[in-house]
Parts: sequence; structure tokens; C-alpha cells
Amino acid sequence: MKRILQIALPLTLAAAAAAAQGMWMPQQVPELAGRLKESGLEIDPTRLADLTGFPMGAIVSTGGCSASFVSPEGLIATNHHCVYGYLQYNSSAERDLLTNGFLAGSRAEEIQASPDAKIFVTTRIEDVTAQVLSRLDRMSDGVRAQTIERRRKELVASCEKPGGVRCRVDSFFAGTQYLRTTQMEILDVRLVYAPSQSIGNHGGEIDNWMWPRHTGDFGFLRAYVGPDGRPAAHSADNVPFHPRHWLKVSSADLDEGDFVMLVGYPGTTYRYETAEETRDRIDFSLPESIRYREALIEILEREGERGRAVGIANASRIRSLANLMKKYRGTLEAFERADFLSRRTEEESRMRSLMSNDPELVQRHGEVMAELRSIFARERATRERETVLAWLYAASPMLTQADTLYELSRQRAKKDVERDADYQERNWSVIRSRIARAQRTVEPGSDRAGLRNILQQAVALPENQRIEAVDAALAATGKATTEEQIDAFLDGLYGGTKIADRSFREDLFDDTTAQIAARNDSMIVFAADLRKLVDANKARKQADDGAFARLRPHYMEALRAVRGELLAPDANGTLRVSFAEVKGYEPRDAVRYAPFTTAEGILEKETGEAPFNAPPALLSMIRAKRFGPYADPDLGSLPVAFLATGDITNGSSGSATLNGKGELVGLAFDGNYESMGFDFVVNPEISRSIHVDSRYMLWVMDAVDQADHLLREMGIEPRL
Repeated sequence: MKRILQIALPLTLAAAAAAAQGMWMPQQVPELAGRLKESGLEIDPTRLADLTGFPMGAIVSTGGCSASFVSPEGLIATNHHCVYGYLQYNSSAERDLLTNGFLAGSRAEEIQASPDAKIFVTTRIEDVTAQVLSRLDRMSDGVRAQTIERRRKELVASCEKPGGVRCRVDSFFAGTQYLRTTQMEILDVRLVYAPSQSIGNHGGEIDNWMWPRHTGDFGFLRAYVGPDGRPAAHSADNVPFHPRHWLKVSSADLDEGDFVMLVGYPGTTYRYETAEETRDRIDFSLPESIRYREALIEILEREGERGRAVGIANASRIRSLANLMKKYRGTLEAFERADFLSRRTEEESRMRSLMSNDPELVQRHGEVMAELRSIFARERATRERETVLAWLYAASPMLTQADTLYELSRQRAKKDVERDADYQERNWSVIRSRIARAQRTVEPGSDRAGLRNILQQAVALPENQRIEAVDAALAATGKATTEEQIDAFLDGLYGGTKIADRSFREDLFDDTTAQIAARNDSMIVFAADLRKLVDANKARKQADDGAFARLRPHYMEALRAVRGELLAPDANGTLRVSFAEVKGYEPRDAVRYAPFTTAEGILEKETGEAPFNAPPALLSMIRAKRFGPYADPDLGSLPVAFLATGDITNGSSGSATLNGKGELVGLAFDGNYESMGFDFVVNPEISRSIHVDSRYMLWVMDAVDQADHLLREMGIEPRL
């Protein structure tokens, strides 16, 4: 691998990538300074590498979405779909916040978002590569993986401190670099404002991933801390957090061609996978993900017909499933449209050509690729079974709860550093919070219907991929046919469990494994039986992870040499910056999409029925063209959403979209359908991020929902 590095690094440093492509680590930004200044960045680029300064100190994570402080009183702006779960948690059939939205008229009316809601503020990033990777060469693959994981845990433990200091160690560039991130963890998060669903989710799944878009996808939270200013659990005594930096929400003009940057916490991308991994996604994992999601959505929607309370319990699951299902369909289309597999295969051919004058490198690369292919072949041999196993839990929140509590009891018996990371003592409060929040999404009838579907998939598995725990459970019913066995098993499973009861789950939290087994709860018994296969898979995966830690860096450096440019690492949930311009696109011959939508488009789509049923007050204001200072002088109307060339993925939702001065001009909330292969490749000609325009946000708050006190808090005087 060292010889590959000697080839790759000079090429890497010799050519800078286009600044618009990539989710850049803050510390990489100074290398792009010249290009960024030319593009329209007005603030010093080095300020983007200062995590405690402006504007980076204002950027936060909710743990699943991106967000930003927009006032000195801890007010946080993010997407409506990022607060959707909080609206669900606080909803009931009598108080339907999902449909009607929520506005706290005062601080006293702000409500706890949910027991597990948190805000993370990054304060430091440091390179710990040497500590993680030193002296691994002679270890077996399994031991290598164990050692890397243990070192990461130790680095986290030495970093975290009482009082809300949370740390993580993440891998970058396929395991060639490790960085430790220190964050402030704010534990008291309250729901402040979200417009009605007919604004915040206007267009619903019909418009999801599509352009033109007219969705007011925004909402507001507030961070609270103890009276001493330190993070504290939710309490009436807590006070708003006072961030050192916050963003000015802009009502100024924004035009096509203007520079913007997206700052947030994108989730996961896979832009450096091998051609063989890409082929497996095209042939199996993406189509299967679509199929399973489609079936579960249909089941949950049908169950929701039993009553509004059931519909509320299933709402956030349906929305999440539908969002990813549409994304995966678009990804498959993007692969075909871009001939992505052929391009990746050709790139690997160029890797071999690059090394062709060095027989030793050619041999080493061949050995690496052969070993990777061997691992991929092993994974393919059981992929149907592992898919069904994963969907048993995805279909049944109750089974997931039972498994979590059973595994927690087993992990407690170990030393903390030897526990799986999710079950270390630092995460026990997280597990407790999720137990509490799950009460709003656990719905036994829907749970049973979803699990029944996956059991049908399990019995159809080939003989060499059976799930023994499922086969044994069905056989034990003594019934003759498969359908009878499934129904009899489910009768016993749901008739013999108390997992749907929050107080029962909380009682289990401190149980030993013997104590939890003695309760003889049917759902826990089933979870324990499934754990035998989960444990076997874990052991195999650990060995594979150790092999990947040895092999992927070689592949990565060869790929870097071929591309000959500064690369942004794959997204991994850490703080990133993407640089862009406001720009339309041409999806096909003779069609051009303008970069802005306007309020008149809402009138054009209006049907009076969901998802195109905007509030009467909003429609009236649009018809009267009462846009006030929020109108765009060039458009002659109120902008609703805009397109940019920004680089996004899941987790980018809620990312602050800033102009060259560092002012918030929008929130990223989606991508266009043509770009949905962006987890793997970005096509600058048609890949676009979609943003709700800050002027539309302010107008809705001012003209429709009368959120005057929040506008004033953000330094904006209401005008309508």
C-alpha cells in the first residue's frame, strides 16, 4: 500500500476538484479558498474551518437531520419533515398536530419535542489516525476489527465528560483516516413552531423528489439548558440556551447564478465502492429494498383505516418508508441513465493501467481485488436470509423493543469497553428515551400485520438460507399449512407479550438476562431465539470488517490516483460543507426547469384535497398578491423554493443554505428526481438540491400563521 501512496499523493495534490462537487470536511475548505472567492464567497474561507466561530458555530445536528441556531435565545431552524416525528409524538386524535401544525404563543407554551430529542453542537475535530491504526499489520482480520473498535471506544471514553460533552470517532476515506469529533449534547429540546401539514408537506408523496416544488418544509425548535448554562434533562426550571453564534435569516434578493453553500450533517454516501458492489446493488439490494418498503407501506396504510389514532401512530413510519422507496427507484433509474456500472468498471480498468509498469503493484492490486471478490461472494450466498432477518425488525417495532432490552441485559454482564458501542453505559439514557418515545409508534395491530408479511417471506427462503428460529417457532404450532402456522404463531406471540406496555418495558430495563428470561414474555423469547443468528452474523461481519480495514485503503488510494484530484470523503454523519450556485437544469430535450418556484404555483396545484389543499388564508393572500417585503423584484412574486447545485444525501435535510455573507437564505430539504443516484455519483448537469426559500418561510410566519414574536426574536419586524 505504501507504493500506491507514492503514486497517488502527488496526483492528489496536483489538481483541485471543482469546489461545487463534494461534501467537504471543514478542515479541507482552506485548500479550496481561491475557487470559493471566485465563486462568490464573501467571508474568509478559513472561517469555515473554525468550528466555534461564525458561521460554523451556529450549525447543529438533531441526530438525524441538520439544523441551525437563528437567534441568541437558542431558536433552531430545520425542516418540517425533521420535526414531523415530534409533531406525531405530541399528537392525539383529539389534538392532531400532524394535520394542524403547532405554534407556541410564548416560551411557557413550548413543549418537549420527545424524550429522545437532542441537539448536537460540534466544538472540535482532531485527527486520531495514528492512535487507531498503529501496529495492526500482523493481526488476523477478526482481531484487527476488534482492536480498531476497542481503540475507538477508548478514544471516545477519554474525551467525554459529564455535563453534556459527547464524542465520536469516525472513519474517513475507507479507513485511511480517523477523526474524533467533540460535541455539546443538549438534552432538552422543545417544539416551537411548525406550519400545518398542508404547508409543511404540500404535495406529499406526489411531489416528493420532484420539481417544481411548493413545499414549506420548515419548522422551529428551541434548545434549553439548566440555569447554570450546562446541558440538563428536560425540566421546567431550564432556560433557553444562548449560542455564541447564530445565523441571520435573510429576506434579501437571491438570483440565479448566486453563490450558496450548504452546511450540515449529511448521512451516508457510497461513492468509492467497487464495480462489483455497485452491480450487487443494482441486481439485488435496491430492488429488494423497494419491494419490502412498498409492501409495508400498503399494510400500514390499510391498518390506518381502523381509526385516526392508528394513522397517527403509523404516520412517521409511512413517510420514512415512502421517502426511501422513491429514492431507491430514482437511484436505479439514475444508474441506468448514466451507465454508472460501465463507468465504474472502466475506472477500475484505468487503475490497472496506471500500475501496469510496476509488476509488484499489479500483483498486489490483483490480490486485493480477488480477496474483496471473495468477501462479496460470501455475502451474496446468504443475502436473501439477511434481508428477511433485517426486515423482521423493521416491520415490527415491538420485536425491535424486545430485542433491544434482551440484548441490553446480555451486554450489561460485560465490561463497558467490551460492550457493543450501542449498549455502552454512555448510551443507556438514549435507550431509556427511545423506550419512552416508542409508545407513540407501537401499534399492535399494525405490528402484527407487518410481521406477518415478513414471516411469509421467511418461509419462502431457499433451504440453505433458512432462519432456524422462525422455522422452529412455526413448526411448534403443530398446524398443517404454512398460513395456519403463521397465524397460530402470531396469536401466541401477541397474546403472550406485554412489550406494547411502556411501563413493562421500563421495568425490564435493569433486568439481568436470567430475570428477563424468567418473565417468559413471548416476544422476548422470540427475540432471544433470533439472536443466535444475529450473533453468528456479527462474528462473520467482524472478520470481514477486519479484512476491509486491510484492503479498502489500497483500493481507495488507487482510485485517488486515477481521479487525480482533491477528494471529499464519503458522508458519514459528520459536519460538512457543500458549495453551489442557484441554478436550473434541463432534464430532457427541449425542457428547462427554472431555478425558482413562486406562490402562483400553489394556486395552480390547488385541488382542495390533500396533498394539494393549502390553507384558505394562504390562498387568499396569494390571490391578493400580498407578499410585502418578501417578494422577489425579478420574479415579481413570492419565491417558494429554489434549486442549487449543492451536494446532499439523507441527513442533509435541514442544512442551512447560506449566501456568500453567511446569511441563511433557505433550508435544504430534498433533491430532484434525476439526481437520486447522488449517494453514488453526482452529475453536475442535472443533480440539484431543493431548498425552501427563507423569504417564503418568513412570509408564512408573518402573513399566514402570525408568528410575530418569533420573527421579532430573529430580528425581523412583521409587515403583514
